[in-house]
Amino acid sequence: MLDDIDIIAFDLDDTLWPCMPTINYAEKMLYQWLEQNFPRITDRHDPEEMIGCRKQFMLQDERFEIDLSLLRYEFLKLLAREAGYDSKAVSEAGFEVFYEARQLVNFYEDVLPCLGRLHRRYRLGAISNGNASVDRVGLGHLIEYSINPSELKVAKPDKVIFHHLVERFGVPASRVLYVGDHPEIDVIGSQDAGLQAIWINRENYAWPEHLPKPGYQISNLHELELLLN
Repeated sequence: MLDDIDIIAFDLDDTLWPCMPTINYAEKMLYQWLEQNFPRITDRHDPEEMIGCRKQFMLQDERFEIDLSLLRYEFLKLLAREAGYDSKAVSEAGFEVFYEARQLVNFYEDVLPCLGRLHRRYRLGAISNGNASVDRVGLGHLIEYSINPSELKVAKPDKVIFHHLVERFGVPASRVLYVGDHPEIDVIGSQDAGLQAIWINRENYAWPEHLPKPGYQISNLHELELLLN
């Protein structure tokens, strides 16, 4: 039952804010920075081509599918080497340009007021396959523990990452509720790890037919509060 929980943990991208507008903005800021500071790189690649090259580069190492920060860092090193620049200087400074812009998220309107109220009643956590920082986006005062794949070298839906969060809180998995937007990675993944789960479906998508139906579905965090009440 949803009233038998001590912890509520959240996915981040597309659960607490729309992901792609933030990523697109960060890509734009990085490209402009490269254009201004390392123009031989942007002479070789327009923005669309650079994204396509990074996607191909991602396939070269399975670690990149888990650690998106490592992917960005190593790809910048490659671009720098190809253009005859110092790869360490470009990758370190360029990654920080991207990473800072990646934290400039626009929360869904329900997020801050609802998390503020939930924080008074529950301990809150987060698990994301992305590389957003809860501190840098402005949720550090609400989220007690946040985990991403770079520290564990595994990503959702691997049970290890869910169990790690449960262990950090020191409660049984059954008393943790996980809220996320992805049917398989978030909902089924957390349930398979022994957590309770809610599917947050902000865009009114159809649930995949091949997956067992979720026990609970919401379209915003106001509805989560109603369920918990």
